[in-house]
Amino acid sequence: MNTPVSGHIRPFSSELSTLTRILDALLIWLCLRVLCKLYPIDPAQSNAYQYLSIISVALYLLVANFRSVYRSARLEGYFQIAQKIIGSWSIVFFLLIALAFLTKSSDIFSRVIISSWLILTPVLLIAERLVIFFILRFLRAQGSNARTYIVFGNEENAALLDRKISQTPWTGLVHSGTTENYKELIAQIGEKHIDYVFITNAENNPETTRKAIAGLSDSTASVYIVPQLFLHNTFDAGWVTLGNTPMITVIDHPFYGSHWLLKKLEDLILGSIIFLLTLPLTLLIAIAIKLGSKGPVLFKQRRYGLNGEVIHVLKFRTMKTLDDGAVVVQASKDDPRITSLGRFLRKTSLDELPQFWNVLQGAMSIVGPRPHAIAHNEEYRQLIEGYMLRHKVKPGITGWAQVNGFRGETETLDKMQSRVEYDLFYINNWTLTFDLKIIGLTILKGFINKSAY
Repeated sequence: MNTPVSGHIRPFSSELSTLTRILDALLIWLCLRVLCKLYPIDPAQSNAYQYLSIISVALYLLVANFRSVYRSARLEGYFQIAQKIIGSWSIVFFLLIALAFLTKSSDIFSRVIISSWLILTPVLLIAERLVIFFILRFLRAQGSNARTYIVFGNEENAALLDRKISQTPWTGLVHSGTTENYKELIAQIGEKHIDYVFITNAENNPETTRKAIAGLSDSTASVYIVPQLFLHNTFDAGWVTLGNTPMITVIDHPFYGSHWLLKKLEDLILGSIIFLLTLPLTLLIAIAIKLGSKGPVLFKQRRYGLNGEVIHVLKFRTMKTLDDGAVVVQASKDDPRITSLGRFLRKTSLDELPQFWNVLQGAMSIVGPRPHAIAHNEEYRQLIEGYMLRHKVKPGITGWAQVNGFRGETETLDKMQSRVEYDLFYINNWTLTFDLKIIGLTILKGFINKSAY
């Protein structure tokens, strides 16, 4: 007899899906209803709006179901869900336009109401799903709504997969066993209530894998093949589709679609605010540099930016020399090249303020791997594996390595290796909240550092 894993919501999974559909239908209808109240319409046309809402609800539920919007999102991220919602509503939008064209009924409706409704509805649908998403994740992290899984593969791969799953407690996945034996796998499926089977040795055992999939088709477990490359790859592989051909991305950047838009908005909005707030201080520092020593106020150094393209990073001049050749000596403690004002600016990171202009230009981000002089890049790319992967994203004014103490001179290879590891961790685990955390840590402890000379 199958014994389901404990969890308060587990028996009601189908009801949750139904509830979500009902909420979506209500939001679509209610949004149009409220807008009709805010912008009064001719009573004779009220039926037309009612028919529109009914047709739209039916179309959206049909399209959303086809696009798997109501499928369990346990193993999906929120942005994947949001993209599905936007895609589904976009299809409904074009279907409504086509219907209005064919029936010649577009003149009946208020353009203000319809435009507002078409824009607000997906926003409300995404907000609603966000609330459900986080409530379920919270409950799963507390042990409710759990699901069991078995790993079909060797112990090493199982341990790697378990480690990755343990880093995502909000999925509510509970490990129920590991086996390399096909008969034992089928036996466990029959004895326990297993929700997921993760196959991790498919590449090495294609015949066994086909046999396992055939046997598992007689159960209700969801079956996933986890390529070993995903488990062992340092740089977080992922899936892409070229036409109908699925491929594995081994090395790439995290900023696609909505992620790119979020990162861009973060840089533009926060960058503009910080630039304006610090502008008076920036002007005072510029005057002090001009009066304190001979030479330009700003130092433009060539560094590698996104995709290894050369950019000119701005800094306040803090040295008596402007080194930017084939050999660039890193600043060290009591470096005679540093001016008295420059020492203070470097210690407090105020010499980096002009880089907010680089951010607004689009050459840099507020958060990202710190760019190094080209001479240093050419040196370390030969010594550290994966060094140039730092340039799969825009360089930043601050970064995960910097708030963890890796700033200033890197007099040993190990220090630079550690800095690169922190940078790659940031790239592989980027989220908007991660960026905000780094910015917060920079404000709290990142400006003044004993390693900044």
